[in-house]
Amino acid sequence: MVELMEASIAETARGRKLRQWPLAALLGLLVWGLPALAQAAEQGLFAPLRAQLLAQGLSPAQTDTLFKHPGLHFEAGLMARMLARPEKPRDYAQFFNSTTIKLARDFSRRHAQTLARVQRQTGVSPPVVVSILTIESGLGTYTGRWPAFNVLASQAILDTPLAQAELARRWPASQKATLTRPEFHQRLQKRAAWARSEIMALLKLSKQWGVSPWSVMGSPAGALGMSQFMPTSILLWGADGDGDGRVDLTRPVDAMFSVANYLKAHGWRPGLGRQAQAEVVHAYNHSRPYVDTVLELARRIQ
Repeated sequence: MVELMEASIAETARGRKLRQWPLAALLGLLVWGLPALAQAAEQGLFAPLRAQLLAQGLSPAQTDTLFKHPGLHFEAGLMARMLARPEKPRDYAQFFNSTTIKLARDFSRRHAQTLARVQRQTGVSPPVVVSILTIESGLGTYTGRWPAFNVLASQAILDTPLAQAELARRWPASQKATLTRPEFHQRLQKRAAWARSEIMALLKLSKQWGVSPWSVMGSPAGALGMSQFMPTSILLWGADGDGDGRVDLTRPVDAMFSVANYLKAHGWRPGLGRQAQAEVVHAYNHSRPYVDTVLELARRIQ
């Protein structure tokens, strides 16, 4: 009887283990499979962009390298914060404190010879160049920590329903009504088209530089270097100030020449009045508070 009871208990335990095994296995598969499921979801989100890049001449191998990267993900939260936040004039008040002005003056003295050469070749006032570099990146102290390809790709799919649904989940509750407005959808479509052109420019630059597009870091919008140029701006107006054969906007010389080159190309001339200067700087950043800050900071540091 004891043996029969022991046998029955053992059989019951085995049965319990057999019944528990499929559940444990399923949980294990789910845990280990979550990254793959997440990656598959991201692939679905970015499928339209992948198709567009293929249509523009990228090879399947190139697109696989880009879109199978483990860092690929839709920056829904970042996009929501960037698109929902209105600009306010007080955002720029920080640049008028004594510490910032001293840093800008020290930078101007340290690079006085280069800035004089910049002015001779472009006609752009050194304080304006230094002011822009101060506002854009704190003279290079913060140039951005986001993979430029990923944030540009996130913007490039903002015109797709899947991305818009993810964006809506992260959108501030107080601004939900914005999401249904036709002008907002037009804004997303315009931004997506803009980002796709920036991606193509980034790919061209990364090839010139001999680096992976995934290694290029920038701002939440995808701007690069001390001057925070977008990739298309680097191709059009980036300047090799130190003559090493490469435009590197992490280097002060190239950044200074590039800013001045951009301003000259957009109408800066020696002797411009303040209003004319403001119109040129407005081409650099379409923000009146930004323009006013650039010119006022330039006045204070000269």
